[in-house]
Amino acid sequence: MHHDVTNQESIDAALINKGSRLKKKLLLVTPCISPVPLAVSFVVKNFLGEFAPDEFVVAAERWPENPTAQTETESGHPVEFISQRWTWPKRGQRYVHWAKWLTLGGVKKRLLDMIRRHDCGGILCIFPNEQLLYASYRVAVKTGLPLFPHFHNVYRENRHGMAKRIADYLQPRVFARSKIVFVMSSGMQRGWERVYPAVKFVPLTHSNCDQVPEYTPAPEWPANQIRLGFLGSINDSNLEALGRIRQLVRSSPDVVLNLYSNAKPWFLDKVGLSGERVTASSPSNEELISKLQSNDLLVLPHGFEGGLAPIEYETIFPTRTVPYLLSLRPILAHSPAHSFLNHWLREHDCAEIVDVKDLSALRERLDWLRQNPARREELVRNALRAVQKFDAATVARQFRLQVNSYL
Repeated sequence: MHHDVTNQESIDAALINKGSRLKKKLLLVTPCISPVPLAVSFVVKNFLGEFAPDEFVVAAERWPENPTAQTETESGHPVEFISQRWTWPKRGQRYVHWAKWLTLGGVKKRLLDMIRRHDCGGILCIFPNEQLLYASYRVAVKTGLPLFPHFHNVYRENRHGMAKRIADYLQPRVFARSKIVFVMSSGMQRGWERVYPAVKFVPLTHSNCDQVPEYTPAPEWPANQIRLGFLGSINDSNLEALGRIRQLVRSSPDVVLNLYSNAKPWFLDKVGLSGERVTASSPSNEELISKLQSNDLLVLPHGFEGGLAPIEYETIFPTRTVPYLLSLRPILAHSPAHSFLNHWLREHDCAEIVDVKDLSALRERLDWLRQNPARREELVRNALRAVQKFDAATVARQFRLQVNSYL
C-alpha cells in the first residue's frame, strides 16, 4: 500500500509540475454563477469546466435566478453564497451600490470561514464587483494568501466622484498585493502596462468549452426581411453604437432586431431601443447558440464614445464575441478603428466592419452582405478558425502554469 501511495504522490507531483493541476485549492470569488444570464457567469462556467472539483471552491452573490438549493456548479465545484443580490424598485437602484458596502463585514467573515474549512491556498477574484474585490483584498491581507484578481474591465479609470475616491484607494493596493493581475485581453494588458509598468499583467481570455462545429451553410437570406441579432449586456460600452443599429432598423422596413439581453423593459424604453420591429428576451446560456442561429446576421456594436474612459473603449473585448464566432452566422461589427476589438477582428477577418459613425455606411454594408453570400460564408469559416484561440483547455493550462509558481 505504501508503495502505491508513493507512486500516486509522484504522479501527482509530475502533473503539478506540468501545470495540469493546481498545487493548492483556490477560492473563486465571483459576482454570479450560472444560471444567471450574464457574461460573467458564462465566463466562469466555461473556465471552471476545465478544473477538477477539488481545485476550486466558489463564493458567489445569490441572484433571484439562483436555485435556493444550489450547492455546486455544473462542473461539481462547491458553491456557497456569501451575499444577496438586492432587487430594489427602479427608483432605488442607485442606492443599492452604496448600501452594499455596509454588508462587507459579513462577507469577509464568510470568505475567511470558507478558506479555513476548504483549506484554500489562494484567492481568484472576478471584477467587475468592487465590493467583492475589496473583501477579497482584505481577506488576502489578513490571511497572507496570494491574490489573483481577474479584471473583465478597467476599474479606476471608469469612476467619478466618490466612486473615484474609493477606486483611487483600492486599485493601487490590489495591484501591489497581487502576484498576477489577470486581464481579459492582450489589448487590456498593453493599455494598463503603459500606466502601471511595475505590475505583472497576464491575459486570461474567455474560455470556450463547446465543441467547435463543422461549417454548414446557413439558410438563404429572405428576400423580404433581414433578422439582426444582438447578444450581451447593454451599457456605456456599446450603447452609443447600438443606438445607430436601432436607427438602421427604424429607417429600414425590411430589417428587424432581436435583442438577447438581461436589460429590463423600462431601460430599453429609456435608451430608445424598444419599439417597432424590435424584440427583447433573456435566454439562458444553454439557449444562446440556438437563439443566435435564428437570425441572418449578428451585430457586434462597440462604443465610439460614451460615459466610459477612453482606455475602456480602446481595450475592451466583448464577452459574447465567443458565442458569435460559434454561431455559424456572419458578424457585422460596428466599432472604432483604434480599438483592440477592431484589430482582432481584422486580423482574423471574421467580421464585416463599419468603423465610422455613419448610418448610411451601416446600411451599405448590410446591403452588400445581402448580395454577397460568398463573403458571408467566408466570414463564418474564418470565425470557426478564430474561435479556437479561446480553447478552454489551453486557457486553463496557461492559468495553472502561471498560478502554480506562487502557490
